[in-house]
Amino acid sequence: MRPQREVWDAIAASFDRTRARPWPHVEGFLAALPQGARVLDLMAGNGRHSLVADDAGLDAVWLDWSRALATLSSERLPHIPHIVADAARLPFADASFDAAICVAALHGLPDPDTRAASLRELKRVLKPDAPAQLTVWSRDAPRFRDLPARETDVVVPWKADGFDEARTYHLYRPAALRAALEGAGFRVHGIDEVAIAAKEPDNLVALASA
Repeated sequence: MRPQREVWDAIAASFDRTRARPWPHVEGFLAALPQGARVLDLMAGNGRHSLVADDAGLDAVWLDWSRALATLSSERLPHIPHIVADAARLPFADASFDAAICVAALHGLPDPDTRAASLRELKRVLKPDAPAQLTVWSRDAPRFRDLPARETDVVVPWKADGFDEARTYHLYRPAALRAALEGAGFRVHGIDEVAIAAKEPDNLVALASA
């Protein structure tokens, strides 16, 4: 299995064609932020939520590990900073951001240490008490109910447009997501279930503050 960064570079254009619609709970979070707030879109993918932040009058910064996705997003949003970097080693000073979003991304980092480091880095670059919203795949989503009870790591292939690329994902339950955030120093204000790709809840949404 090749590194996940290479996988995302390979499927960037194919992924982009299927990800135009922003998620309502992210739109609501961004709409509630004060005008001009500097917002980090962490592991921002094709930039659909950076676009929402920009339209809401926020000072958005796009960051992802995929240079191919950076190219696609920057074509739509040339006035927004696009930074290709590792989520576990963010190239920002402490307390650089007023808020952050991390949408369907944390669970794609390849191992527990990297996920933990990413959360610590996110906490570091947020101002004290700054809010963050993180969305991850739920272990209790309908598509994963037939997995063995203790299984939390899956491989989900990307097969659109002739690809067959293995994507690795870590699945969360609310208690595990809360523990991960608190372990990084966040205060967790709530974890909700939302339905994105299914009629039943399939994602978890955490609201936390630095």
